[in-house]
Amino acid sequence: MAGAPKTFSELFDFYHNSVKIYYGVVQSENVLPAEVLFELNAALDHLSRFYIYKEPERDVVSKAYSHMKRACLDIFKITLRETLDQYQELLKVDISLIDNGDFEKKLKMLANTIKIGAREARRLEGRPTSSASAELTVPAFDRWLPVYEDCLALQQDYYLHDSIDWAKSKSRGLTWRALIGTSLVSVVLGFLFSKIWAWLLVLGAG
Repeated sequence: MAGAPKTFSELFDFYHNSVKIYYGVVQSENVLPAEVLFELNAALDHLSRFYIYKEPERDVVSKAYSHMKRACLDIFKITLRETLDQYQELLKVDISLIDNGDFEKKLKMLANTIKIGAREARRLEGRPTSSASAELTVPAFDRWLPVYEDCLALQQDYYLHDSIDWAKSKSRGLTWRALIGTSLVSVVLGFLFSKIWAWLLVLGAG
């Protein structure tokens, strides 16, 4: 669709082919995030004005479209936040064990690409184009799309990778071995210290 929709048909085409697909990703347990729901409710309110107050179709479509686009932007940001949380979870696991470190290298490169893309998308938010045919088009929307797709790739290809559970079990094993080793060292040092202290006391008494 070139530019902003002007008719109900074009608006609902955007809704079904964009908005509905995006919110399906962030929807959990059949509950939409509150910020997305607020924007969709606002869009519905504008659409109702065509029938209740006889406002022109083009006007209500324009306003409803604006709220739908904000809903998409909210979805992109929610997906970003969840993805970066998942990335931090992965960093707590010894993922260097997977694919001889190649997995970790590619993950960090993808996360960096996501962060850079998100910063650029935020910078462009609210900046309209000069084209009258696309007066409601937000440049950040196009900037967010590759970030959103990269987020989904990180979730699917890395966070849900088959080897993550294996790496977690290995990491736990290494942690326990390190803990046991530290405990043994502490016991040995404590024993040696007590012997040295006893020896010093004997020398002092002599």
